[in-house]
Amino acid sequence: MKRVFVFIFLCFCSCSYAEDIRKPAVAGAFYPANKEELTRQVDDFLANAKKTDIKGSIIALIVPHAGYIYSGQVAAYSFKQLEGVSFKKIIIISPSHYIGFDGISVYNQGLFETPLGLVKIDEELANKITQKNKHFVFYPQAHQKEHAIEVEIPFLQRVYKNKDFKIVPIVMGNPISGDIKILSDALYDAVDKDTLVIISVDLSHYHPYDKAVELDTSGISAIEKLDPDWLGQQINNGNTEIDAPIAVLAMIMFANRLGAKAAVLKYANSGDVTGDKSRVVGYSSIVIYVPYEVVKKEEMIMKDEYLNKEEKKKLLEIARLSVIEAVTGKRQFLPNVTEERLKENCGAFVTIKENSQLRGCIGYIQAVKPLYETVKDVAKSAAVNDYRFNPVSQDELDKIKLEISVLTPFKRIKDISEVEVGKHGLYMKKGLDSGLLLPQVATEYNWDKDTFLKETCRKAGLPQDAWKDKTTEIYTFSAEVFSEVD
Repeated sequence: MKRVFVFIFLCFCSCSYAEDIRKPAVAGAFYPANKEELTRQVDDFLANAKKTDIKGSIIALIVPHAGYIYSGQVAAYSFKQLEGVSFKKIIIISPSHYIGFDGISVYNQGLFETPLGLVKIDEELANKITQKNKHFVFYPQAHQKEHAIEVEIPFLQRVYKNKDFKIVPIVMGNPISGDIKILSDALYDAVDKDTLVIISVDLSHYHPYDKAVELDTSGISAIEKLDPDWLGQQINNGNTEIDAPIAVLAMIMFANRLGAKAAVLKYANSGDVTGDKSRVVGYSSIVIYVPYEVVKKEEMIMKDEYLNKEEKKKLLEIARLSVIEAVTGKRQFLPNVTEERLKENCGAFVTIKENSQLRGCIGYIQAVKPLYETVKDVAKSAAVNDYRFNPVSQDELDKIKLEISVLTPFKRIKDISEVEVGKHGLYMKKGLDSGLLLPQVATEYNWDKDTFLKETCRKAGLPQDAWKDKTTEIYTFSAEVFSEVD
């Protein structure tokens, strides 16, 4: 019934509805215009690509966008990973090859057409992204001839065949460094378990074969490590080329907030296809995913099952020795760390108390270092760098007690009903002001939810009712908490 209804609707409303259909711009040039030929070519590409055992949940793909005869086989390696993985919403981000404009153009209405049929725009998701920042606009001219989004759609249509999915096409305008954070924040807010991000980019352009491989290897290595600083340096120094660097850097920052990893699936250049190695273009397929152990870690921390007794004991020992070293200036030899969990990147806080009163508390809110290194660093800082207190003195070393809080990744919430006092910590951010309170703080002071929200605002240097402001970002997290008292 659904198919019949759509057919009748199109028949009776074709004059007005056709205006909302973005027609194919490069069918017959970048890929076959004939439906049967296109189907056969895409299916052959997918059949010849390898499906990798990705031990995690896919959140993004990097794929090339040249003509199919050049990059289609490389692109198929990314799309092959979607077999058996269902996404209902797919954000496709590309550079602008034909028109220069300021901002980031989000296509927010109607449908895209290829020889394989129509694909709907997810108008709700597109508008949600557009409303995030004034740099998001709808500039139709940027999409009319743009091939970098169009060439990805037939692959999605063949992988998903009769399954429904919607897309949000996004074209990057003139590159502005501030757009990295704007796009990264928008992706973080917009992406859920039903959403996939595709970054459509080619690599180096028109260099001799060996030089192209050198340039491309540098960029791919930085992407594989999800290191935005390294990639940015490589781009600025001319050591690599990517034709949508802002989009790739934003994706990396977004991925890091989720504790993601990247895996290179395939690399080649046009010289590998044509045999002409005098002036080539580079292509790569890369998958970005959140490892299952990250998800499992979050679940285990919420159940206080992540670290065993010996692991907790070793972290407390590291924290204590780090405090002693910071206070006395005498080097302390830390225990050897062999436990895999202690080597995993994880956010953590070290709290120092004296006579049950707070004496210092500093932490890393993001998983930027292995857990044992995080504890070592923040223990030192809590002892001597917490601006609210004088540095811990040598006379106090026997009086203080240390507490460690191992954090889960932050989760942006839309409704305060999601906050559970005693289970969640809070992090609030508005503009340049931000503040965090650990889960145990609300329990220790016997706060209700309203008080917890107000106190977190106060910690951030914001008015106590700032949590009601729609521009205030509110994040929850959980923590596994243990101390020397325990």
